[in-house]
Amino acid sequence: MAFYDEKPSVLEAVGNGSYIYRFNIEEQTSEIHAEGTDEPVSTRTSWKCDEVIVWAPLSPNKITEAVITAICPASHEQKLVNEFNAANLGMVGGSKTSDEAKERIAAYKEFLECRKTLKEQVDADCVELGIK
Repeated sequence: MAFYDEKPSVLEAVGNGSYIYRFNIEEQTSEIHAEGTDEPVSTRTSWKCDEVIVWAPLSPNKITEAVITAICPASHEQKLVNEFNAANLGMVGGSKTSDEAKERIAAYKEFLECRKTLKEQVDADCVELGIK
C-alpha cells in the first residue's frame, strides 16, 4: 500500500527500464482538528493505492501477472487450488457438501473473482494507456 498527497498516475516510468503500475487508487479525506478540540477545522485529501514494478516491454499480460503475484503469491494460489480439489473430491469434512468443504470451494471462487476483477482493471488501464 502506498500513500500520496496528490492523485498518482496509473503508470510511471522509473528510468531504469522499469515502470510503477498503480491500481486500486482511492481518494481519502480526513478531518484536521484544532489542538485539544473535537471540532474539525478543515479537511485534507490524500490518495492510497497498491503498486507493483513491471519491467519493459510492457504488455497487459505482464502487468496482470505482476499484480496477481503481488496480491496472491503462487504458493497461496496453489494451496487454494489443492483445497478446492480436495473439497470437490469429498476429502474435506467427510463430503463435498460439508460446511468445511463449502468454505474451501468458496475461498477459491472468491480468489477467481478477485483475479477477474484485477484483470479487467489492468485491461481497461492498458487500453487507456495504449499498451498492447
